[in-house]
Amino acid sequence: MGRRYYCDYCDVSFPDSKEGRRKHNDGLVHQKMKDAHFRQFADSRTRLAQELQKTPCRRFLQGIPCRFGDNCRFSHLWPHEIEQLRYSAQMEEMASVKLPSQLLKNEQPIEEFVKRIEVLVKEKEIEATKSNSQAWAQFEITKI
Repeated sequence: MGRRYYCDYCDVSFPDSKEGRRKHNDGLVHQKMKDAHFRQFADSRTRLAQELQKTPCRRFLQGIPCRFGDNCRFSHLWPHEIEQLRYSAQMEEMASVKLPSQLLKNEQPIEEFVKRIEVLVKEKEIEATKSNSQAWAQFEITKI
């Protein structure tokens, strides 16, 4: 029996062949599932920019379920949800910006830090062997 290809996005498997994978990856269902997967990892700023470009969906605002769902070209967010998205985008941007005190901080290169740690570890090992040999020295058996 031949090998099977499993698509994580679509949760389907099919016989593995170059043409089969190409057909599947070019398919509409796969494209939509892949877009939905990556949409959940988009940052707030990107989502806000996308939502602000859209006009509100009339069906959604009237309380009628929109048959297009996430694929609707209109926005399905209420004004307070857009404000929450705007706030979270601002918070993400503030978290990514470094303060002047953080920029001026003179941090040593990682190589120096690693060397310092290695020296400390070697010193501890030498100390441990010395104390270990001193502890056993008192129990040495002398020849009679």
